Amino acid sequence: MSHEDEQLAPAPPRQSLFPLTADDILDNALNNLNEAQAGAVSKKAAEELVRVAVEKRLAEQKSAAAQSELGNLVANANLLDRRGGDYKITGTFEHASGTTTVEIQRSKTSQAVLLAALAGIATLVLLILVYLLK
Repeated sequence: MSHEDEQLAPAPPRQSLFPLTADDILDNALNNLNEAQAGAVSKKAAEELVRVAVEKRLAEQKSAAAQSELGNLVANANLLDRRGGDYKITGTFEHASGTTTVEIQRSKTSQAVLLAALAGIATLVLLILVYLLK
């Protein structure tokens, strides 16, 4: 092969209106492959395609499992809501793009304590106002 045949990109015209793009260089390189090189590139491309397809399938399975588990977590929280009482549910779900942790809790006891504290403060403010107005 001569030195000119080994160039990755054709020499652009001296007064080209458009610069070479990465696609131009890639197309030129692929067009200049011999049979052995073309076979190696095709084999590598096929291997990469299979790898990507396997990763996609695994990601889809993880996402489906995570959606199902999250749905079960919400259903359990709804069941506990209907039964009443305090509860705390935590779930960690692995999906295609990472991990999500969800926490659902309900505490009627803390709500009752908060309401009692607010009622006590309101009563105290009312007593102070009555004292100041006398």
